[in-house]
Amino acid sequence: MTALESLDLSFNKLDGRIPEQLLSVTALALLNLSYNRLWGRIPRGNQFNTFENDSYIGNIHLCGEPLTVRCSNDGLLEAPPLASSDHDETASQFDWKMAKMGYASGLVIGLSIGYMVFSTVKPQWFVRMVEGDQQKNVRRARRRHRR
Repeated sequence: MTALESLDLSFNKLDGRIPEQLLSVTALALLNLSYNRLWGRIPRGNQFNTFENDSYIGNIHLCGEPLTVRCSNDGLLEAPPLASSDHDETASQFDWKMAKMGYASGLVIGLSIGYMVFSTVKPQWFVRMVEGDQQKNVRRARRRHRR
């Protein structure tokens, strides 16, 4: 594993500290740990000195170089994150916003097309279906009334 050149673990909901053992992977040229639930001090040394802020975006409880957030003496920014992190909530809200926008636009387009169809021409298939159901209901009512 020391010959590993690229490691992308972004958006995996990883929880905990970045393992110090990754320092022994000296051939690592690209590391992406963004948008997980990582916390604590970022290891320093070897290839970790070359990684930029982009490698750690979305891990609000990480601290130390290359981030501007400094660690306390025990290597922690604050307490470890709870089961649901801020990123998960914003991601799910974003997904629901997009779904709501899709439903709303579909509703508007559907109602517009329906209005145009029914205001310009009387669709015969729809008239037959509605009148057919009305005639069936009238027949049933007459049969019940006769009994």
